This record gives sequence, C-alpha cells and structure tokens, in this order.
Amino acid sequence: MGKKAAGWLFIGLCSLIIFCPETGTASIWNIKAFLNTCPQNDPAYNQIRSDFTIRRNGVVVGNIPCSEPTSAMNIAQYTDELIVLQGLRTIYYMDSGQAGHLPWTPGTLYQWMKSKIKGFNIDDAATFNSCCGTIQGGLYVTLIHSDDFNRDFDRAWKGIEGNIGLYAHEVRHLDNFPHANCNGNLNDLNYNPAALTTFGTQWWLEKSWLNGNINVGYSCLSSIERQDMANWHLSNANSTFRSRFCNTQPPILLFPANPGGPCLASHLFLPLILKNP
Repeated sequence: MGKKAAGWLFIGLCSLIIFCPETGTASIWNIKAFLNTCPQNDPAYNQIRSDFTIRRNGVVVGNIPCSEPTSAMNIAQYTDELIVLQGLRTIYYMDSGQAGHLPWTPGTLYQWMKSKIKGFNIDDAATFNSCCGTIQGGLYVTLIHSDDFNRDFDRAWKGIEGNIGLYAHEVRHLDNFPHANCNGNLNDLNYNPAALTTFGTQWWLEKSWLNGNINVGYSCLSSIERQDMANWHLSNANSTFRSRFCNTQPPILLFPANPGGPCLASHLFLPLILKNP
C-alpha cells in the first residue's frame, strides 16, 4: 500500500540509501551492506570522481576494478584506490544535508574537503600520511600504501571510519593547525571546539558517529554488532584521541542511550516520482 506524504506517493522498499525528496538529500541506512557494494554502482560515482582526483605515485588513476560483494574479493584486488573511493562515497552521504554539526565548517565534511584539496595521492615511497603535496597546481593528501592486513581491515566500517578521520585530520592542517611535540609524540596543544585541531576533528567525528549526530546506519545492524560499533567509537574518542592533547583534553564521553542514532530503515520510503492528484 502507498503512503501519502508531502504531496508524493511513497512505497516501503528496502535500499542501501534513503532519499528525502523534501531536502534532496540521501542517507546511508546500513553501513555494513553499503560497504559491501562497489563504488562504480553508486549513483554518486561520477560526481565523486569529478570532485576528487585519485593518483598513484603522481599518476592519475583511471578505472578501479571492484566486484560484489566486496567482502568476498581477493585481498590483492581490494586496492588502496578502491579503499579511498569507499571512504569518499561514505563521506558523500553520511551527513548530506546537515549544517552546523561540524564546528570547523558550516556545511558537510564532503563540501569542506572538496573546497580544500584536489584529491589523494597514494605514494608507494611514503612512510607516513601527510598533507599536502602539490601536483599540477592542486593540493593532494599523501597516503601510504597499506599492507594486506590493513586493506582487509578497511573492507568494513571500523577501517573506513578510521580513514575518514585521517582524511579530515590531514586536511585540517591546511587551516594552520600544526602539531605540538609533547608527551613523546606529535600531538595537539589544546582541545577547543571553537578552534578544533587535527586530532580534535577526529575526536569530534568519533563522538558524532557514537551518538548518531552523523548516522551511518550501524544502528540497523544486530544488537551485538551495534554494541560493538558503539564501543569502538567510544574507545576511539576516550582513549585514542583524547590522549592526543598536551594540555586541555576533550570531555570523557559516556555510552549513549541510542548509539548510532535511530535505525532509518524502520522509516524507509522511496519516492516513485508520481505526484498525488
């Protein structure tokens, strides 16, 4: 049966992306299923490839092979280039249409990154990730080549979310946020929401994924998987990134009542593009 809403006819239908016709935005409702599909089959693929150039050792990367489900791909075929694409398409959708949720930019993470860099260069000779190198007049985040273990880890959300945080961290350096040497490591001086540093952006993203301010749909997974994902984000925020400040640290986060936000699949309707009479 159809359901009338906002002058449009909707039919309940399972999909990996929920489209809202009122705002013209789309959201991921199941990150596990989403990452098991290929970027080339994503309607935003051409837009993403246009917005961000992917290079390998300075050379523009063309077609990136992929087969579904990605979880079944041979690890040799699950390449660094494909991992970058999986991260970018997640960034494209994860906070689409939101505003004011990231203290360092008025819009989405995708919009901010697009305004700052030309793309990503996977450098086989690099020993650490960095921002930014200049290639043909464009700024590129330099990424190291990942071994089989890490590429395998990057098939799923825990790996991809870490990469997204890394991308935000590196791009944030362009806003004049260098590291400070303290506690035997390169860290950031202070946590300040009004001027979030590089590790501050990573902590903020972990908090947003934990409480569902950025909802990627891990709340639609099994209760065990949902608990595991939430604990992962909580640990990253409270342990991994909170420790990366020399002086003032972010607040300690508590386990939220509704980790990851609501399961959007329970409200899933896709438009048939038929106007009600």
